[in-house]
Amino acid sequence: MLRNLYRFYLYTVYIALLVFVAVITGRLLNALLSLTPLRGSYGYAASQAEVVQALVFAVVTWVIAGALGGLHYWLIHRDMRSNQSAGTSAIRSFFLNVTEAVAIAIAAPLIGFSVFSSLGFYGGTDAASPLSYALPALTLFGLLEWERRRTEMQSRAALAFQRLHLYGVQIFLLSYVSFACFNVVRPLVDGVIFGGNVALEQCRSYAGVSDCQAPNLFYLIVGLLWFVALWIGYGWLVRDDKARLLRLILHGASFAYGVGFLLAGIFFAAQLLILPLFNTPAALVDILGAGAQYDFLSPLLLGVLVVVVYYRWLKRAAREGMIDEDVLILMEIAIADVLSAASFWWGCGNLLYNLFQTLTPIPNAPDAKSWVAALAFVVAGLGYIPLDLSLLRRNAREAATAGGPRRGAVLALLGGGILALAIGGATALYAWMTALLGSAITNWQIVMHTGLATFIVGLFLAGIYLWFARREHLLGLRHKQQTTTAVLPADEATNDVSASSTEIVAPSTIEGVLDELLAGKITRDEAAERIHALSHVPVSVGHQE
Repeated sequence: MLRNLYRFYLYTVYIALLVFVAVITGRLLNALLSLTPLRGSYGYAASQAEVVQALVFAVVTWVIAGALGGLHYWLIHRDMRSNQSAGTSAIRSFFLNVTEAVAIAIAAPLIGFSVFSSLGFYGGTDAASPLSYALPALTLFGLLEWERRRTEMQSRAALAFQRLHLYGVQIFLLSYVSFACFNVVRPLVDGVIFGGNVALEQCRSYAGVSDCQAPNLFYLIVGLLWFVALWIGYGWLVRDDKARLLRLILHGASFAYGVGFLLAGIFFAAQLLILPLFNTPAALVDILGAGAQYDFLSPLLLGVLVVVVYYRWLKRAAREGMIDEDVLILMEIAIADVLSAASFWWGCGNLLYNLFQTLTPIPNAPDAKSWVAALAFVVAGLGYIPLDLSLLRRNAREAATAGGPRRGAVLALLGGGILALAIGGATALYAWMTALLGSAITNWQIVMHTGLATFIVGLFLAGIYLWFARREHLLGLRHKQQTTTAVLPADEATNDVSASSTEIVAPSTIEGVLDELLAGKITRDEAAERIHALSHVPVSVGHQE
């Protein structure tokens, strides 16, 4: 206990001094970089007095905090030399991993968004301030990562903090990649194919100015690649992690995240194809402009990127023996099946709601865009039908392999159907009964139509998958094999005088046969005969006497 308190003190002071040095160094860099073109057109140039003050403060900090930090660093390593467990302790893992995670979570968006994206969209932006604090944070991250790699974490608590850092930051970086992708893809397509005319026309029409500038594609691409490199780098750090369940769950969830964006891209593309049928075609600015409501390229490309990357990482896990490769493929199909089904049935529910609103247009009937969105959801989820049938066929042929993914998909859709049925039914009855009793809620017809549409979809969904679940025996545990009695062959009985008058009964399970074989009570050929009898498989010629 006392030794742990001592280590806690050492790491607390050491990390606090490092953070203090990083902040003061950032203050100095801010003053110095403000004198360079990085401050842009709107930045403030530091005065001579401010530069001197920042420099003096930094030098004093480096001397005092550096000396004290170096002393505590020496004490930390002396403790590690005297006690081998100190290098793999949970305290060391906590301070190194948490500080690393915070440092990269600060440095990554400062460089990617505040520097590269800002320079891409606004040429005269101030890049000095974010860069001055991002560089010390990035340096702090590098030093702590080097220190972390000097020892290997072994205890459960230490590994828990390390995995929290590696997997947690990977999730944050994936969100940064998503934001960057939505910022970059539209301007990139506009600049490469249309010469940036969409952005220029939108700027002139909205801002009413004539000196608009197209985005700088170089900075936008560099910003996106920066986030992608960090995200893939963190994935590389966990490539050999042995936490099977955690690795498969988080990578599987991220794979589902990518599938969701793929479906979103298909949804927006379907809207573009359906809109002309309702005489409301979309303009180019609605696809590639800022805030475009039919931007299908960004989610589509992001979905492809995420799905491909996590497919490769899950494939690596399968090669390491964490999961059977066939089961992995079926698991990925099940994920796509459930998400596609959600889109399909959501669209069906919207179509029903629009139909109810058309029959009783209170307060008004649905417009063309409402019908387009509902149809687009159905189109985006059409892949659910072949995916579901594929799982059904595989489960019928290879229940041992496909049983788990098929059961997961069926239970997920059955549960969703039951929830929709219960919530939708209760909502519809609530709106109708309050109106019947003269205490109607606001817009009770809309609420009732929404609940009724949800109830009908839930009824279909629950009915279909309850039937599948019962038909495929997916509810509860499978029934145990019925007890079977196997009788030894007659020709074998004639060789044994005692068996000529008494029927010899074999064990009723394959496990019992194997136990007798291991105990030496029966021969190998006898065991083979009995196993074939239990499994109702004919004995091959090579095994007959």
